[in-house]
Amino acid sequence: MPNLEYSYSVPFKVRSYEVDHNKEASISAICNYFQEAAGLHARKLEFDISDLQKQGLTWILYKLQVKVHVYPERWETVHVKTWPSTGDGLRAYRDYELYNENDELLAVGLSQWMVVDVRKKRPVKMPDELMSSRFETDSHVLELHKSNLKKLDSDKATFITTAGLNDLDMNKHVNNVRYIDWVTGYNHSEKAQKKCNEIIIQFSAETKAGDKIYLSNQTNPNLNDEINSTLFKNNDKQIIANARTSWS
Repeated sequence: MPNLEYSYSVPFKVRSYEVDHNKEASISAICNYFQEAAGLHARKLEFDISDLQKQGLTWILYKLQVKVHVYPERWETVHVKTWPSTGDGLRAYRDYELYNENDELLAVGLSQWMVVDVRKKRPVKMPDELMSSRFETDSHVLELHKSNLKKLDSDKATFITTAGLNDLDMNKHVNNVRYIDWVTGYNHSEKAQKKCNEIIIQFSAETKAGDKIYLSNQTNPNLNDEINSTLFKNNDKQIIANARTSWS
């Protein structure tokens, strides 16, 4: 269980631009809530991106797992509960729970973060203050995904979009949630009557404005509602993320 002293709760209103054709929040909208809650909490604890940048460091999201039980609808008020936990010295973890106004659990998430040296562009050991025993926990809302996700070949990858300035975050790289939009929103014509209710995504490389984005998909032959995806960038088809999604 989280250390309640270091858990954090923040409300959100599901806006019109965050819902899909079903008038329900998209999975990327929920990931946005999780990301915003994490940033607000990190700021409160004084180790958000701005604090790390003073030391020549920054946060990067390595892996994100999200499972949705019920999608909130347009104008519904929801709140995210989140808390950080120590990892293995190179990664830190953060759990999320999404509730409606009746305190019914709608979705859960688990993220794995790394601290990167901005100049060297390499992961570094977590600062000691982030590895404090106050954040220790051996339980999470989802089972921690430790293995690498499947990488698909680029020979069947399809061009889907060009990254724009409006896609960038504070690090001047494409926001993590845009990757989720690309994985879940540019494919699966056969899934038009279904919705992504679970995603695991592993980020491999940064993307900047002007990069050409390609996507390759492969349905799991044993699980028709599970799809493996790989995102590539530019003509050399560098892998930028691998993902696995489930649809229902």
